[in-house]
Amino acid sequence: MAYTPTGNGGPKEIHPGASKMLFLLLAINLFNYIDRQVLSATLSNIQLDLFNPNDPWLNRKLGSLTSAFLVVYMLTAPLFGVLGDKFSRWYLVGIGVIAWSLASGASGLAGAYIVLLLTRCFVGVGEAAYGPVAPSMLSDMYPVSHRGKVLSWFYLAIPVGSALGFVLGGAIAGSFGWRAAFYAVTFPGLILGLFCFFMKEPPRYKGPESAQKDTYWERVKKIWRIRSFRFCTLGMTCTTFVLGGVAAFAPKYIFERVGQLQITDKSIEKLVQLKAPSGEPLIPVDVIEQLNKLRSEEPLGIPQMNQLLKEKLTRTAFENYYPQIVSGAQAYKIVDGQEVPLSLSLSQINLYFGVLVVVCGLLATLLGGILGDYLRKYMQGAYFLVCGYSAMLAFPLFVGMVLVPFPYAWLLLAGAVFFLFFNTGPANAITANVTHSGVRATGFALNILIIHLFGDAISPFIMGWIADVWSWEIAMLAVSTLIFVAGAIWILGASGLEQDTTAAESLQFEDHSAKNE
Repeated sequence: MAYTPTGNGGPKEIHPGASKMLFLLLAINLFNYIDRQVLSATLSNIQLDLFNPNDPWLNRKLGSLTSAFLVVYMLTAPLFGVLGDKFSRWYLVGIGVIAWSLASGASGLAGAYIVLLLTRCFVGVGEAAYGPVAPSMLSDMYPVSHRGKVLSWFYLAIPVGSALGFVLGGAIAGSFGWRAAFYAVTFPGLILGLFCFFMKEPPRYKGPESAQKDTYWERVKKIWRIRSFRFCTLGMTCTTFVLGGVAAFAPKYIFERVGQLQITDKSIEKLVQLKAPSGEPLIPVDVIEQLNKLRSEEPLGIPQMNQLLKEKLTRTAFENYYPQIVSGAQAYKIVDGQEVPLSLSLSQINLYFGVLVVVCGLLATLLGGILGDYLRKYMQGAYFLVCGYSAMLAFPLFVGMVLVPFPYAWLLLAGAVFFLFFNTGPANAITANVTHSGVRATGFALNILIIHLFGDAISPFIMGWIADVWSWEIAMLAVSTLIFVAGAIWILGASGLEQDTTAAESLQFEDHSAKNE
C-alpha cells in the first residue's frame, strides 16, 4: 500500500515557465563551478608569472587565493539570504552573476598577488548573491514531490562544472596563457546574468504576520529549531568536510601510493630546459647541481624520494621546485626498445580522478534525486533515508580504497565517490521542504555558512596536519569516520521529516509574480 505524504501547501503542479528557469539556473551554476576551478587549473601558470620562486610564503599565498573566495562566500551568503527573502530574487541573481563574471575578468588583468586576492574575494561576494537564492526559487516553482529530482539537475553543475573548469582552464592556459582562461569565463557569465533581468519573479509563500516582523537573528533561531534542518545540515557538514579534503588531496595521495621516481641524466636535462616567462632557467643552477648528486639507477617510491629531497635540498628549493622535479623524474623501464613508465604520472592521476568524479558524480546526483522522489510516495523520511544509507554504503568503500592496493582501489574509490554524491538532491530537497518560502533563502544561506565553515573550509588543513604528524593513510581513515557519522545523523533525522515538511507547506501562498512582469 502506497504511503501518502502529508501537507497541503505549496504549488500543486509545476509552475508555467519552470523548465526555462531551471535551464537558466543550471547554466549559471555550471559556469559558477567552471569559474571556481579555473583558478586551480591555472595556479601553476600564475605561480610562474606573478610570484617570486624564492618567496618563503609562496605556497601559503597560492592557497590563500582559494581560501579567500571560500571565506568571503560563506560569510556574505547570509546577507544575501536575507535580501533574497525580501526583494526580487532574479535581480539578485543577475547582479551576482554579473559581479562574479566581472571579478573573474579582473582576475585575468591582475598584475600582482594582492590584486588577484581581492578579485577572488569579489568572486565570492558575487556567488554569495546567487548561491542561497537559486535553490529557493526552484523550490517555489516545483511541488514538494518533484524537488529532489529538480535540485539534482541543478546540482549536476558541481561535478560537471568542476571538471570542465579543470579541463578548459588548463587547455586555454596552455594555448593562450592563464589570463585568457579567466577572460573566457567572463563573457558567458555576463550574458547569463543579463537574461536574469528579463525573467518573471516566481511565486512566493508568505509566513504569518509575526514571522514577517522577525529580526534576522530571530529568523535564524527559528530555522535552526527545525529538527529536520538541523539533522540535514549536520549530515551535509560531515560529507562536505570529507569531499573538501578528498578533492584537495586525493590525486596527491594516490600519486604518493603508486608513483615511482628516478633522478637520471634525462630527468635532469628536462629540468634544465624549463624556462620562466622571462626566458631565464626556471630551476636555478645550484639546485641542478644538488640534483646531479642524487642520480640513481634504482627507482624510489614517492615517500622515499620526498625524504631524500628534503635531506639533500634546501627547504626553499624543496618547497619551490618540488612539482617540477617530480614531474620530470618519472621512472621508466625499457620494453622492446621503448621507454614505458613504471607508474602513472601526477597529471594522469589528475585526469583519471577528474573523469571519475564527473561520471560518478553526474550519475549519482541524478539517481539520488530520482530515487528520493520515488520513495517519498511509499515511506516517511525517504529523503533522509536515501542520504543516510548511501553514506553507509560509501563508508566501507572509502575505507577499502585506503587498504586495497591500486589499481583495484580505483573501483572502490569510484563507488565511494558515487555514494557520496548520491545525497546531493535529497539533502537539498530537505532544506527546501522544511523551510517555508518566506525564509527559504535565509535557510539555504545558513546551511551554506555552516557546511563550509565546519566542512571544506577547514578539512584540507586538518587532513594535512594529520598527514604531517602521522601519515596520509591515517588522515584518510580518520576522515572516513565522518562518512559513517553523516549516515547515522541522516537516518536518525528521518522520523521528523514529514511533520516539519507539513509545517512549512501549510503556510499561506502568495503569488508575487505579477510584480515583475
